[in-house]
Amino acid sequence: MSSIRLVTENVKKQILEGISNASSIYILTSFVMKSGVELLKPYLIDAAKRGADIKICTGDYLYVTQPEALSRLLIPDFDHVEVRLWHSNGTSFHPKAYLFRHEEEGTFIVGSSNLSRSALTNGVEWNLIMDKDIQPETFEDAENRFLKIFYDDQTVPVNEETINKYTKNIRSITRTIRI
Repeated sequence: MSSIRLVTENVKKQILEGISNASSIYILTSFVMKSGVELLKPYLIDAAKRGADIKICTGDYLYVTQPEALSRLLIPDFDHVEVRLWHSNGTSFHPKAYLFRHEEEGTFIVGSSNLSRSALTNGVEWNLIMDKDIQPETFEDAENRFLKIFYDDQTVPVNEETINKYTKNIRSITRTIRI
């Protein structure tokens, strides 16, 4: 069914549909929360097992991303799963996009939902969902822009070292604010 539609409740359903048959899964959100990762991780692991290319990019803007969420995003033993962290350096980083491709088909979700349980289930969120065949150029443009951000010099691979550094930065900011 080819369409563009607005989803204001439970976008999780469409995201899980996208993950379930995608050969490429690209997620770009300004922040990730442990609750959102726990919601999607079993499905991402299933996708990784079937060989899907999974790329997830989030940011450090305002230090909202939870270090525990970054740790839980790591799916060991799969070379085709990459997680990267955008260093905002104080510049606003606020995207929320989910792209799913399977052969010639695809779905693009863009809106207000970050990777958190409330944003994906019962929060007040607005998301547009577009099937690739409606506007293939827009889908391709979104994919290309995602990859440009994903591999930008301002992103670093998420691993134990970058998570530890990010955690120290959060603690440093928190101490500064309390003073």
